[in-house]
This record gives sequence, structure tokens and C-alpha cells, in this order.
Amino acid sequence: MPEYKVCKYHETPRELFNFRYKIYVEELKRHQTYVQHELETIEDPLDPTGYQGIATENGKIIGCVRLNLVHEGGVAFYRKFYQIDRLPPSEQMTASVCTRYMVTPEYRRTRVPLELLKLIYLFGIENGSTACYMDTNEPYMPMYLKFGYEALFEKEHPDYGLVTVMRLPVLDLEHLRATRSPFAPICERFLAKKAESALV
Repeated sequence: MPEYKVCKYHETPRELFNFRYKIYVEELKRHQTYVQHELETIEDPLDPTGYQGIATENGKIIGCVRLNLVHEGGVAFYRKFYQIDRLPPSEQMTASVCTRYMVTPEYRRTRVPLELLKLIYLFGIENGSTACYMDTNEPYMPMYLKFGYEALFEKEHPDYGLVTVMRLPVLDLEHLRATRSPFAPICERFLAKKAESALV
């Protein structure tokens, strides 16, 4: 049975960066700015301040996703690319960025992709995120819309070509319910627990 955890940079197994290489370079043949072919790894400037959601089975990495909290730094490229730098300072401080989401082919039709996103969503709201930004290519947009993401604008990404930048209002329970997002029950429990704590 798959196991899930969130790791800080110093806790991240080096195999994660090899896993990215296998998916992006060997399978998808994508250009990657920060690829190191001699090491067969992909490690980029967001990693030192990022939190890695990792799925494993029998000790082998089968999926991952990364979350960065904007106020912790290390996301200069995406602050500008997603236009987070145009937001009021208070909104910038509670924004997060979700990247490097991938699952090995044999697990893509299992619950692993969903559980990874739920894992990193909960981690985000527990650590102060109120809006999560990401980008995707057109074929994957319907999936993210079902999660509650809203399309903002299109832009040319240096590694992924034309992408749509999307935003998830992570604590907007009404919106998550309206879109039937799998995040809605998590949000509801989180808000209820927060309300209970405020009464103590």
C-alpha cells in the first residue's frame, strides 16, 4: 500500500531528483532548464525552500508534488510568472506555489495522484496558505478545474510551452463545494477545527 509524507529539503531523498529525470526527460522528452544529464537528476532553485509531497511503495518513489510558501522565499521566477508580485502584500504573504507534480505511469489510474494533491493541500492550509498557484498545459485543465482551480491567464513557460496559470482559493469552502472539489471535506474539517480552537 502506498505511503505518503511531506519532506523539507534536507529530508528529501536524492532519489526524488532522479525520479523527476525519469519522468520529464526519459518518458516525456521535455526540455528542462535545470537538468543534470551526467547525474540524471533535475533539481531547481525552488527546492531549498520547497516542501516535497512524496508517495512511495515498497521503498520506491511512485509520485511527487512540491509546494512552496511564497513568504519563505526562493520563488522569484514564479512570483513574477504568476503575477503574484502584483498582489497586495498581505495576499502575497499567504500565497503558495504548486509545481513538480508527477506520478509514475503504472500508478496514474490509481488513487495515488489524488492522494498526493490532498496531502499537499492539507499541508498548505495548515501552514497558512490561502491561495495556491500553478500552471498546466491545456489537456490537463479539466482535472484541475474539478479540484476547484480557476483559470487566470495564458503564458509561455520556458520549459512547458503555452500554459494556463491557475489559482485555487484554498479556504473558500463554498467554492470548493460548488465545484465538488475533493478538497472540500478537508477544508470543512480544517475550518471546523480552527473554529473550535478559537473557542478554547
